[in-house]
Amino acid sequence: MRWRHPPVYRPLVDLLTMEERHIIITYRLDRATILELCAQLEPDLISAIRHPTGIPILVQVLSVLHFLASGSFQTTVAMVSGMSQPIFSTVLSRVLSALLKHMRSYIVFPQVEDLPTLKSDFYALGHIPNIIGAIDGTHVAFVPPQE
Repeated sequence: MRWRHPPVYRPLVDLLTMEERHIIITYRLDRATILELCAQLEPDLISAIRHPTGIPILVQVLSVLHFLASGSFQTTVAMVSGMSQPIFSTVLSRVLSALLKHMRSYIVFPQVEDLPTLKSDFYALGHIPNIIGAIDGTHVAFVPPQE
């Protein structure tokens, strides 16, 4: 009879030694924001690391941020993060659920009465008409439905 030993998790990324520019490119957030996010999500994710082979909260958050920032496949991000795809799928679900609890702290939609001011302020910045918000500097076109 073979004894099965639990897997040992070895982190592949050290956020503290990475260059800030590389962190922003990889995760779309800076180091301080990522660490703040980990602290905020810790109560929701702590149960996931109680097991002796559990994945640290920082690694869970970094893996999910990389997945969201890259648009890659779960299998690829899991391999880069040092975990299996099924484990990453569980981590992804837990981190996204935790993020949703705090969504309103980070995502703010403009009120209807603020739209004229927002449009004129954005026009003053870039001379692009009818802009009411920005996401990570990415242009996203919203087209109203045909009536």
